[in-house]
Amino acid sequence: MTAGLSICAVLGLVGCGELGGDEAESADYAVAVENGLNGVNGISGVNGLYGVNGLATTKGLMTTPMGRRTVSYIASCALSSSQTLAKQDQYNRPFAFKGSMGLAPNWLNGGISASDEANVSACLISRINTAGMHVPLWMVGATSPIGWGYDPNYPAQEGAYFGNVMQTGGDGKLHAYYCNGRDYTRGIVPGRIGANDASAVYTNPFGKDALCDNYCTKHTTTRSDGTTIVDGYTSCNGIANPITVWRKASYNPVFDDNYIYQLVSASSRLALDVYGWGTAEGNPVVQYTSGPTQANQRFRIIQVASSQWKIIDTNSGKALTNRAGASGNVAINTYSGAATDNWALDDHNGHFIIRNKATNSYLHAPGNGLAAYVNVTSAYSGAADTDWDLVAVDSL
Repeated sequence: MTAGLSICAVLGLVGCGELGGDEAESADYAVAVENGLNGVNGISGVNGLYGVNGLATTKGLMTTPMGRRTVSYIASCALSSSQTLAKQDQYNRPFAFKGSMGLAPNWLNGGISASDEANVSACLISRINTAGMHVPLWMVGATSPIGWGYDPNYPAQEGAYFGNVMQTGGDGKLHAYYCNGRDYTRGIVPGRIGANDASAVYTNPFGKDALCDNYCTKHTTTRSDGTTIVDGYTSCNGIANPITVWRKASYNPVFDDNYIYQLVSASSRLALDVYGWGTAEGNPVVQYTSGPTQANQRFRIIQVASSQWKIIDTNSGKALTNRAGASGNVAINTYSGAATDNWALDDHNGHFIIRNKATNSYLHAPGNGLAAYVNVTSAYSGAADTDWDLVAVDSL
C-alpha cells in the first residue's frame, strides 16, 4: 500500500506538520507516507475511539483545529481504509476521520491491546515533523499492514521510532523514542532526525546520535539486484515492532496554508516578531523572545507560484516584505504580489533559508540583540544567522 498522509499533532505539542495526500494501492510492501504531526497528549485507550477520554466532544482534542488534526492522524494510523471515525466538536459540528493503515482496526468500537498501542504509537511518532510541511517517507516494520521492503526512491535510512504515546507512563511522561538510522545525516529534513531541532518531541534512549544498528534487532531484505540490506528492526529497547523510516535524497517542501507558523533564528534562537504588535504599513520586524501564542509572532506561509511563498503576519494580515534593498530591514506591508513580497524557502543543514525573490537576499538575524531589526543580506555564507526553524504552532 502506498499512502499519502502526515502526522504532527499527537504528542501534545504544537509545531509539527501536516495532513494530506492521496492514497493509492500498489504491489509494494512497506508504506510510503508524508509526515507532519506536531505533538501528542496521552490518550486513554479504553472503550474504543468513540469513548476515548481525549476524544470527548466538549473537551480535549476535538475542541481545537490542531487537536482535530491529531485525531485525523490517529485514525489514519489505527483504522483501515474501510473505516471512518465520526465525531463532533463542542459546537456539534460533524467531522469524519478516514482510516488508512489499519494498525488497530478493532479500536474503533472496542478496546486496544498493549501491542496495538505500541504499533499506533510507532506510526504517530515516526510521522512527526515540527517544521509543519509535507515530506515523503518510506516506512517499514513487522506489522502486517506495513511490512518490509526496500525502495530505491528512498535511499537514506533515517531512523526507527517506538514507544507509547497513547497514555503517560508511571513517570508521568510520554515515552516517545527514536534511534538514528545509518544515513540520518544524508538529506536532513527540517523537523526530523538530524536537524537538531530544539522543539523535537522524542528522545534517543541509547544516547545522542546512537545508531539503531548497534542496539536494535535487525531485519534484512533482499533487493532486486540480489544484495541484502538491513531495512528495519524487529525490536528496540525491549519494544517490539518499531517503524523504520527511509527518506528521499531530495524533496520539495510543501507547506500547509492552514497551519500557523513561528519562525525562529537558528543562530539567536529568537523569533521573528512584528514590532510593537504594529499593523501600519512599513511597520518594522524584529527578533524577540519566543512566544508561540503571540499573534505578532505567528505567520501563515502561502504558496503564490512555483517555489514562491508569501509570509503573512496573522495579527495585521500584512505580508513580510523586502522593499528596502539588498541589505535593508524587512517590514510588513499590504501584499502587492510583487517580487519584493515573495520568498523562496529551501532547506539548509536541517533548517531553512528564506530568500527574497526581488533582491535574492537572505532573511538574516542581526546577532543576538533582543528587539534588533531583522534585515536581509546578500553576503550569504551559509552561517546560522541566515538559517531559520519553522514551527507549526497552531492551525485554522
